[in-house]
Amino acid sequence: MTLSLPLPLLPELATRYGLEEAVMLAVVMELVGGWQGQVTVAEQRVYTRAGGLSRQQQGLILAKLASQGLLSVSPVSADLLAIDLHLPLPTSAVLDGPAASVSPQVTKPSPVKSVSSVTSKPHTRQSASEQRGRDDELSRIFAAKEAQQAMLSGMHADWQPSANILRMLAHNMQVREEFAMGLRDEFVVYYMDRERRESPGGWDQKFLKWVKKEHIQQQTAAARVQQQGQSRSYAQNEEARYHAREQRQQLTDAVLDLGNTDW
Repeated sequence: MTLSLPLPLLPELATRYGLEEAVMLAVVMELVGGWQGQVTVAEQRVYTRAGGLSRQQQGLILAKLASQGLLSVSPVSADLLAIDLHLPLPTSAVLDGPAASVSPQVTKPSPVKSVSSVTSKPHTRQSASEQRGRDDELSRIFAAKEAQQAMLSGMHADWQPSANILRMLAHNMQVREEFAMGLRDEFVVYYMDRERRESPGGWDQKFLKWVKKEHIQQQTAAARVQQQGQSRSYAQNEEARYHAREQRQQLTDAVLDLGNTDW
């Protein structure tokens, strides 16, 4: 079994950005391997390292750090995240202290810039600003997704539809509350077996469609039975009329047959 080492929490980062922010920065620095850099990692590795914070809290803290321009987090796939960390490099005094456990990224000497690169500097600055704006937008989307996921819940045995849904069924679809609640147990068991997650409003909408479908099927079956009864009654009436016509015809034939005295 692999033991997780303690996070290299830096006092300077805690003082500058806050304690919880320093914890998340320590997680990202550990994944990146320095104060600056890029890495693509499994989403689970990001959210299981800081055990004292919930997944939702970590997402909000990452979004806050992204809004300050310290990092950017963007989803690559369903399970992978791309992280770009650009923390200001620490001073030499800090490196000699507790932060020495985290080795900063080696900075290579900058090459001599050509005239063309100098002239295009404003364009480069604008592109970096646009990139940061896109990163901030991705971070906001990421945080909103995390908050939305936190609101989802699975079906449980004590689930009840909201009063608003029952009122809508009664007023708009003429479905009695007794009929709707009679379908609740079947609805709960069906979705408990499937282990789906929905928001409270999502479960209400699914229950609404479930009850509406069952109500239509019941009405269709009742109409079919009524139609069959009407057809059976019509056939019986037609048979009775046929026998009456036959008897009248036989009587008429007997009266007209004057030579026949049997009647």
